[in-house]
Amino acid sequence: MFKTSRPLVAATLCIVPILLAGCQSALSHEDLSGTWKGAGHTINSRGQSHTHKYLVLEVNENGLIEGSSGWELIEGPGGHDGDTPSRRSEERIIGVFVPDTGEIHLAEMEEHGRIHGTLLDERRIRMVLVQPGVKPVASTFILTKVEED
Repeated sequence: MFKTSRPLVAATLCIVPILLAGCQSALSHEDLSGTWKGAGHTINSRGQSHTHKYLVLEVNENGLIEGSSGWELIEGPGGHDGDTPSRRSEERIIGVFVPDTGEIHLAEMEEHGRIHGTLLDERRIRMVLVQPGVKPVASTFILTKVEED
């Protein structure tokens, strides 16, 4: 049987959380602000599609977001604007960024879509869109930050 001293255990329990906290990267609203582009996979009432996706986000120091979200068809049946088939769409969005966790929560201004995701690192975000209703939509995509000139 191993014998440990209580002071050693207490010191370990105090030091380990401090060391682990030092390993976490601090995220900032500035990490999320900018233009993000990539490809996505979508399913809706018309079927499955592959699309180019983008987000343009302005995030303030309180984590509040304003911007736009859009897509353009690569292949598949595409989307719809009411009853009219569409090959592209853009919408205004608002939302919240939680820097402590990297969580992103967005709401479409003109429709009922909700986009949730995570800032994976300073260059990539993973997003999921769910839009309920008569013509529901679900989409998943990973976007990469576009370098600003």
